[in-house]
Formats: sequence, structure tokens, C-alpha cells
Amino acid sequence: MPHWMPDSSQTLPARCGEDFTAIRVPADLARPALTALGPRTGPVLANKTTRTWHFLLPSNSVLPDDWPHGVRVMPKGRSIGIPPLTTTGGLDVHWAVPPGLGSTSPADLHRALHDPRLLTAGDAPSPADPPAAAAAVRAAAPPTPRPLTRAQRDVGRLLLTGASDAQIAEELGLPVGTVRRHLTSIGRRFGAPTAARRAAALLAGGHVSPPPVSMLAPDLSETDLIVLRVLAGLATEDDLPEDLRTGLFLDHVDELRERCGARTDPHLIALAAFWELLPDLANPAPGKEQLP
Repeated sequence: MPHWMPDSSQTLPARCGEDFTAIRVPADLARPALTALGPRTGPVLANKTTRTWHFLLPSNSVLPDDWPHGVRVMPKGRSIGIPPLTTTGGLDVHWAVPPGLGSTSPADLHRALHDPRLLTAGDAPSPADPPAAAAAVRAAAPPTPRPLTRAQRDVGRLLLTGASDAQIAEELGLPVGTVRRHLTSIGRRFGAPTAARRAAALLAGGHVSPPPVSMLAPDLSETDLIVLRVLAGLATEDDLPEDLRTGLFLDHVDELRERCGARTDPHLIALAAFWELLPDLANPAPGKEQLP
């Protein structure tokens, strides 16, 4: 079993380019490509919420240059979530093919993704996917009036600054596992499966305020604003321009983070709220909530 697999029951970050090379593929291409490659490939991660898969190749792989539209070689140092070996289903990140069954050849993956038959095979929805998971983005649940605990608010406040789970834990003097449980509880309460949507729910409900920044808002296009709304769960995939309804959506998010000086997706949502680019999130935080 690879040494980078989590020892705990939590999904933990691992850096691309160190222990593996990650190829991000839109789900509509990844499913038929995996079928074409056969069972003795892998490891392969899937995420029904973002509709993206990651094929994990050996770190010393020699990669072709001309990957299909929407496919991306993840930059060295970029973190992706690695779930426990037993996590083989669900809407969030899980193993489509767990480690230990085989190794994916870069040439074979490149050849499978360039197969013209994938263009039609990818159009059919997977029978294993429930209708609610067919859209890459779903609208955020309406804010609930039920207050958060003080600990959850503290964790949420630091989440909006772009702090990692480990940094939040260090700042608050908590175990990392406790921080992750608080984040999971926030996500379940608001129906927010991603970190960006948790940030949006915290802001929309007035539970925390966006951290102030001195940087002025960059000039953003209408497409940029739509991408922000989809990332926050305030709009759906159908609102995106057609050319962004694949893995290019996440590329656009990456670009927005760089242009806005955001450390993470939640930080990007918080900055957009502070700059009043997302009016739905303009809800001043209350002075005090009732739960301890």
C-alpha cells in the first residue's frame, strides 16, 4: 500500500508531483476511459460533487503534451484529498479504483482519452449516479437560523482566511481531527458538501463576517462573477458558459484565486463577499449567537 495513504478515517491532503502525478479528467470522459483501460489500472479518485476524477500516475511518469480539452495535469505541489482505502462511494472524493490493483500507464491513459468513441460515450449519464448528483454544482441551501457553537464559528472564521485544517488547529489549540469534525458538521447543517459552499453558507447566514482586506477588488468579467456564484453554490452548472461545463471550470477557479490573491476556495468566496461581488452573501454577522 502506498505510504501516502491516510492512516486515519479522515481524508487528508497529499501534494501532487511528490508521490504521484495527478491527471484531472472531467467525469464524462473519465468513466468511459476507465472502462477502456480495464480493471487493472489505478489508483483513480472520483468526486461526484465536482464531477472530476483524478488518475494517479507514478511520480516519475513521462507525460504527453496534447491532452484533450478539459483534461489537466495538476501542478507540482498542488494538494488533493486522499480518502481512506475504505471510502469507495459517496458524493465527495472517493476511490473509483483503490491503490494496489494496478498502475495506469500515461500512454494508455492518453490513448484512451483521445479515443473518439469517448465523445459519445461521455454524453450518457452514469446509471450509478443519482439525479441529484448529475449537476456539478447545486444551489446552496437557504441559511438556517439555528446558531452555531462558538467553536464552530471560530473554525469557520479561520476557514474564510484561507487557513488549512492544520493551521486552524494550531491557531485554536485543537486536534486536527476536531477541526475536521467541526467543518463536517457545518457542511451537513447547511447542505454544503464543499469548502467553498461552507464558506458561502457561513456568510449568508451571518454566522461570521468576511476578513477585511486592503486590496481593491480586481476587474472581473460577467463570466468571472458567474463562476464565483457557481463555486459558492448560488447558481447551478446550467448558468455557466457551455465551454466551462467541464474541467475548465476548475481551471477558471484556479485563475480567479491567483488574480484575487486568494489562498483557497473559501478565501476566494470571503474576498468576493467583502468586495460585495456576491450580494447574496452580504449578511452582517450578529454580535453574539446563543450556543456556547
